[in-house]
Amino acid sequence: MFVSFSGGGRRPDSILIPILSLILGIPLILFPGMTGRIFCLVLALGAFVYGAARLIRYARGRRQGWRDGGDKFTGILFLLIGLFCLLGWRIILSFLPLTLGVILLLDGLTKLPLAIDAFQMRLPACGPLLASTVLPLVLGLVMLINPFGVTSLVIRFFGISLMVDGACALAAAISSRRQNRGDRWNNRPRYY
Repeated sequence: MFVSFSGGGRRPDSILIPILSLILGIPLILFPGMTGRIFCLVLALGAFVYGAARLIRYARGRRQGWRDGGDKFTGILFLLIGLFCLLGWRIILSFLPLTLGVILLLDGLTKLPLAIDAFQMRLPACGPLLASTVLPLVLGLVMLINPFGVTSLVIRFFGISLMVDGACALAAAISSRRQNRGDRWNNRPRYY
């Protein structure tokens, strides 16, 4: 199971995702207020695009004689959601710690079987893997216990967690790849 996490030299994305986590964590740490607003802006933009697409679909269907109001209702609903995301971004950011806590908790829980397998197999990368499992679990629990604290602090914690998780996953993937290269070198055919 750990080989599938680390890639075992077969999956190119085993190092790409930790590197992306490190890169995405930087703006969350440096600019928590701005990234929170950008998050709400992107959410609003997505809702506007989806709502407009549903209204266009409704208008096309109406010209063809269809009388289904589901697209009209969904389009208007998503336009209102987009408007709320655009104007009520502070309300959305007040629920962000709860959402991020759940995401971190789920991230740690999904890595738990991998960490257990790594310890059972006595792999050398089990230390970084354990850190990338325990840190999201602890931070996720802290965010769930006090979700309505300071939002910018929570965004910074999420950025730090993302960077530490990415660094630990990158260290585990590199260690696993080195071990696989060593195993291949030791198992090569010898011509005496």
